[in-house]
This record gives sequence, C-alpha cells and structure tokens, in this order.
Amino acid sequence: MENLMQSFPERAYDVTNWIEALMGVCCCLITRKTLELQSEEVVLRTQNCCCSSSQRRPYAQLTLLEERSLCCGTCAQINSDLAPVNDKGEGGIVPGCGCSSQLVREIVHELNLRKDGRGKVAQMRQQKFMLEKISKMAIQFPVLLTRLGVQYPPDEATLRRIFDHTPLMRPLAEVAYVAQNPEFPAHQYDVTCCCDSLCCSSKLLELAPDEAVLTTRQHLTGSVITSRVPYGNIQSVDAMQSCGCCVALEAGELTKPPGRAEHMPIQPGFGCDRALVDTIREDMQARVDVRGNVGQIKQLEKMMAKFGDFATEIPLMLDKVGADTSYPPSQQTMSAVYGEQGPEIQPPSSLPHEVPSQTFQSRHFNVRNEFLNCCCLAVTCGLAGCTTREINLESEQMVTTSRNNCCSSIDRKPYAQLRAVDEEIVCCCCHMVNGMVPGWCGDTDRVRDIAQELQARKVGRGNIAQLRNQENTMIKALEADIRMDILLKNQGVAYPPSQETMQAVYGPNPPQLPSAGAQRGEAMHLSASEQMPQRSFNITNACDFVCCCCMTTNLELNDEEAIFRQKSCCLKSVRREPYAQLGSVEPARLCFGACVNVHTDQNMVCPGCGCNQRLTQEISDELQHRKVKRGNIAQIRQQENLMLEIIKLGTKADLLSHKLSVPFPPPQEMMQSTFGGQGVPMPGELADQIMTVTVPFGLRAGDAFEVTGPNGRFQVTVPAGVVEGQSLVVRIPPPPAGDPGESEMIPFMTAS
Repeated sequence: MENLMQSFPERAYDVTNWIEALMGVCCCLITRKTLELQSEEVVLRTQNCCCSSSQRRPYAQLTLLEERSLCCGTCAQINSDLAPVNDKGEGGIVPGCGCSSQLVREIVHELNLRKDGRGKVAQMRQQKFMLEKISKMAIQFPVLLTRLGVQYPPDEATLRRIFDHTPLMRPLAEVAYVAQNPEFPAHQYDVTCCCDSLCCSSKLLELAPDEAVLTTRQHLTGSVITSRVPYGNIQSVDAMQSCGCCVALEAGELTKPPGRAEHMPIQPGFGCDRALVDTIREDMQARVDVRGNVGQIKQLEKMMAKFGDFATEIPLMLDKVGADTSYPPSQQTMSAVYGEQGPEIQPPSSLPHEVPSQTFQSRHFNVRNEFLNCCCLAVTCGLAGCTTREINLESEQMVTTSRNNCCSSIDRKPYAQLRAVDEEIVCCCCHMVNGMVPGWCGDTDRVRDIAQELQARKVGRGNIAQLRNQENTMIKALEADIRMDILLKNQGVAYPPSQETMQAVYGPNPPQLPSAGAQRGEAMHLSASEQMPQRSFNITNACDFVCCCCMTTNLELNDEEAIFRQKSCCLKSVRREPYAQLGSVEPARLCFGACVNVHTDQNMVCPGCGCNQRLTQEISDELQHRKVKRGNIAQIRQQENLMLEIIKLGTKADLLSHKLSVPFPPPQEMMQSTFGGQGVPMPGELADQIMTVTVPFGLRAGDAFEVTGPNGRFQVTVPAGVVEGQSLVVRIPPPPAGDPGESEMIPFMTAS
C-alpha cells in the first residue's frame, strides 16, 4: 500500500542560470530562479528587482519531462511545461553555468518520482489495485449470500421491506464479473530517420508499461535527449500520410515538446515504412486507451457499479441475520457499533451528483472550410482535389479526418484532453468552434450544435466526470463500510482485528491495514474535494476596451470550470476551461510590482489598467483553490481516500468469510451452487485475454490487419459496420505453437 500511496518531502533547488543573470548586471537586473518541489505541485519562481513570476503545476499536469545531456554530458538542460525550450534551443531550466549535469539528473529523477507517485501513473496503478480488491469482493459477497441462505433475487415483500426503491437485481454471474484491463509488455522500436543517420544520430522509442520514452542520441557530440510522457498525458496518436507514400507518426507532447511550434513526427527509415508506423501507432494507441484518461473513467464507472451491487447484497445479509437494515442506521445501532463517537453519515439520497458521467452516441459532422478548400485547389492547380474534413464524435474521443489527393491525416483526442471548448463569432458573421469553420463563414446552427456536443462530452466523459464519479463512489463506499461494521458486530467479529486473527486469516505475513485514524469513515485527506459556489468577475482590460471596439471580458466560475466571455461590437467568444486543466494561476508582477496579471494555459486575466492588485490576487487565489479542490490534486486525494475504504471493506469481507468458513477461492461446488454452470472467472483470469485495437487508416469491413499482443503478433479482421479509426475490443489468442503471424483474432465487442 505504501508504494500506491506515496508522499514526498518538500525540496527546493536554486536553478539560476548565471550566464543569463550576469547578462542583466549592466541593467541592474539579476534574475534568480528557484524550483520548489512541494507535496502535490512543482513551482518555478523567477524574480529580479523589476518583476517576478511563478509557474505552478500539479505533478499530474507535467505532460512532458525532457532531460537534455549536451556536449558529451558536460552541459545539461531540462525541458518541461514549467519552462519550455523553443525551436532555437533557448529557455528551459539550465542551473549554474549550464554544466551542472549531476544537479539536472537529480532534479529530473525527483520530478519523475513525483510525477509517477502523484500523477496519472499513480492513478492508474491505484485503480488497478482497487479493481483487483473489488473483483475479489464481487465473488465473496454472492458466496456469503449462499452460505447464509439468502434468497437471490429476493421476493417482492423482502424488497419492499428493506429498500426504499426497487434496486437493479442482476444475475449473480453478471454481478460477479469484473473485466480487467490487459497488461502491456515493454516494446522498443528503432525510429531513426535516414536524415538522422546522415547526421550520425539515432532515435529509440520505448513503450514502457506506464509511459512512452523517446531517446535521441547525437553520436558525434555525445548529446542525449530523453523525453518521457505518461500515456495519460498523450492527447492523440495519429498517422499522417503525404505525397502518396510518405507516412509519419505524431504522438501529442512526445513529438511536440513544450515550446515548439510544430511537431517533430516519428518517421523511421526513408519515411515510407507504413507497416512499421501502423504497428507503432496501434501499439501506442492501445496503451493510451487503457492507461490514459479513457481507461481511467471506465475503471471508475466499473467501481461505482460494483458499489451499487454491494448496496443491494449487504442489506440482504443484514436482513437474514436480523440486524438493522435501515440507512442511515438508527442511533441505537450506531451507538452499539461505534459508541458515542460514530461517523457522520450522508444518506444515499444526498449523492452530490445525480449524473456523474454519461454515455454518448456517435455523431458525424462535415467541418470543411469551403474558403480554404478553394484556396487549396487554386494553389495546387486542382491537383490536390477537394479536401474532405470531418469530425466523428465517438463515445470516448473526437476523431478529426482530413484528406485530399496529396495528403491525409487522422487526429484523435479523448474528451478528457479537451482543454477548452471555444466558441467565437468574428465580424458578426464568421462562426467557429475550436478553430473549426464549417461552410463558407461557419454555419451558425452547425457550430452551435458542435459546441454543445463537445461541451457535453467534455463534462460527461472527462476530468469533471472522473471527480464526480469519485465523489459519488466515496459516499457509496462509506455506506458499504458502515453496513459491514453492523454485520460484523452481529456476527461477533471484531474490527480492527487482533494480530492473531490477521495471521489466522492471511497467514504469517498479513497485509497492513489503514491506520486507526482512517477508521469509521474518516479519510486520509479531509475535504479532498469541495462543492464550489458560483462567482463572477469583471476582468475587462482597459487597453482591450479602448483598442478593440469596447471589448468587455467576464470571468464566471462555476462548480467545475472557468468560463471566459468576451464581447464587443465585432467579436463574441466563450472559452471554457476545466479546473483540472487551468495550468499555472500564479500572479506575475511587472514594473517593480506595479503591474500584475494571471495566466492560465488558454487565457490571461489582467483587469483594468493592469495594476488592480487586490482583484487580481483575489482571482488568483480563487482559481488556485478551485484547481486544488476540483482538479487533478482533488482526483488523486479522493482516490486515495476511496482506496482506504476499499482496503477496509475487503478486510471485513475476509474476516466474515473466515468466521463463516468460506475459503477464497471458493471450492468449485460452492461456485456452481452460487453462480450456476461453470461459475465465473476468478479475479485476474481475463486480465490478459482482451485488448483494445484501432482499425488502421484505409481499411474497411472484411480487411485484415496485424496487431501486437502479449503473446506475439496476430491478425484481426475488420467486422461489418466498423470503419477506419474505430476501436475494437478483441480476445488475445493463446501463444501459438507455430508461426505467431498465423493466429487469427475474432472481435467480440465493438467500441464506437
């Protein structure tokens, strides 16, 4: 558990670039830089006597961490979201005189540890651990129902007596099944381009279990650039085609580091090895789907559904043994179980979110800009042909397809990676959303329809939905935990158990239980997340008002996101940024502290003439508070609280099973009497039997393509009704006795 719930001490480093600092001596400006590694965030502070600024980011928002070792290791530089390196190699974090290689390695090592321990990687590892625990309980509780002689499903009279409303009663075999995500082995690909070889350079792409690592080596100078991006931070993996046969791969921040204007695509060999590019894209996309934001929200939905099952099964056991089945329990029951100091209970009807996440049907839109299409035809003398540009809003991602006779591209972006939904009206006639201008000047109805769909999917399938699911699940977990306490009390089982009991249940090396401070529903992180009131600020900039046709700007802060509204006689725009993606919201001070402003990743707050320090500081504090309580930090804190509840609930299920002489795994006859037939798969049995693949560009129903699985390469045939870019869930064949390439795979589920 310690490896899953890591905490880190605060550390600080002086990362002043003394070459830059000395260049400012003539102007009496010596710029100092300090890097602070806090418990949940990293802060880069830049300060001189004229101005000061801070970049503050949660470790989960460190999308890329790039270590650059130059000149045979004598020079070193760090490229990250905190301090990007531009196309000329300027910027970044360069401590000392640029030759502090050991310090750079230490900083990068510390940042990687914290990024893994408090970011997207930690979230996925924790979710895997929790699902394994829940998968075990999903079998234990039905078997306990059988042991206690509980009728399932119960009769109508029992349902009316126990429940306020009729719960969903699924077959036990369906209740007990919890699909597990596949594990991916590490793969390496030589992606050296022919131009790189001529310059004595090489590139190696490693797809590790939790992140993608791209290493570039310049053998003449000894320079090494290592880029690491967790799969949860890769927006999309896209194969690009141009000039008929040239193919390349773009993979979010891995191929477009912070500070660069354009992608540096992966283009192995002479640029025409389409088979290798498709293999890499497919391999990486499968990992992004499972280990990224899409996989996270699916895991959370599985957990919430299972706690709904527990909320049905545990009351039936309480009713069978004659215990209190009401919830919240009566004061007499609470006092008997907990004494005078019982936990504060919220009734199930007070779930904070009625609809925490949603499912969506696929929708298709033609977003071709007719004006740009005509320009392309004119420039190429008609050789390019008409360009088709479409977006498919699938259940979990937006797929943008662009194609003409010269080039084609497919861009995939999960809804959780939508940093904002920007809707603009320029010159009273040109309508656009996120840079898309369908038709000649932007079809108004189509733009409004696309904006509404994107906003709904960003909220219903993104970071906002993740936190909502966690908050609802936490309340359901506390309900199951308290009901189990009542059941244990009825059966004479003590919790927390003695060391002798733990050894009797688990053997000589019992697992570590949460500390006493986490008992009775108390959380490791008190107030990990909070519901936020709506606030509004007028942040109109005086210069914008004078120079931009009386343009006004308002900032609205609701429970989930910041909304920037701009309006003038010729412009109207709405930009929505979830708190999980605001980036740094620290105030920057200029002109000896007289001027102040706040930057998010997408917008700037500079009210009045830029010197309203009180209002700017108030907005900065409010945004930072909401970013912590409704963003990535809140997500991982809530998840750690939930993990404690699941560990306690699993231990209580084990203690009750031990008391009733129900072993785990249960004997086959008990599984058959509970679930019927051959029973259900035990936890982990299907973990390595399924994987998600994406149909490559240009394929249609009936076409076959090769994929790489844990047991080698095998073929998948595109089923009817499935098109390029669509995802399939397929079964992984067992290791073949002969040629792995001869194995075939039959898809059994299609993800739209």
